[in-house]
Amino acid sequence: MIARIQGTVIEREEKALIIDVHGVGYRVIVTSSLREKSALGSEITLAIYDHRTDSDAVLFGFESVRDREYFELLLRVPSIGPKTAMGVLDAAPINVLSQAVLTGDMQLLTSLSGIGKRTAERIVVELKGKIGEFTDGVAVAVGPVHQDTVDALVAIGFTVMQAKQAVAKLPQDIASAEEAVKAVLKHKA
Repeated sequence: MIARIQGTVIEREEKALIIDVHGVGYRVIVTSSLREKSALGSEITLAIYDHRTDSDAVLFGFESVRDREYFELLLRVPSIGPKTAMGVLDAAPINVLSQAVLTGDMQLLTSLSGIGKRTAERIVVELKGKIGEFTDGVAVAVGPVHQDTVDALVAIGFTVMQAKQAVAKLPQDIASAEEAVKAVLKHKA
């Protein structure tokens, strides 16, 4: 099985990169953010999840082993396959997804493509005790100021996912939702 690929990006597809490794082009499914920042002709090293079935072989690529491990955690949830797991990671960065699992945020989880209420509940139950290592010991922002900030951002047109991602990037010393919203809007401009 393939665990790592290092080579040159020779093509960018809608959901994949084609990576040339000594004359062999490997098609690797990646998140849209990784795909966008991988320029044609650039050297890249990816941690690989090699998914094989009787009829198919698909490579899923990640910037780090940690990202691949989180993907593998998602695969342990009943009814989540590799394509759904990649879709979840594509829509929600690990820190946002970890926060949703820790707080039981069903609204965020069910807003992800391919995740219904039952699957969201399974994600919370299956991953709640296993994601501590992915938060890097950093306190997850879930206080009233952060929730008020998310609510305010949603009210002005952000999606729940965009609002939570923006709040996750804020410094911890912000004391009010008003300051937080201003900081998000200033950063967005």
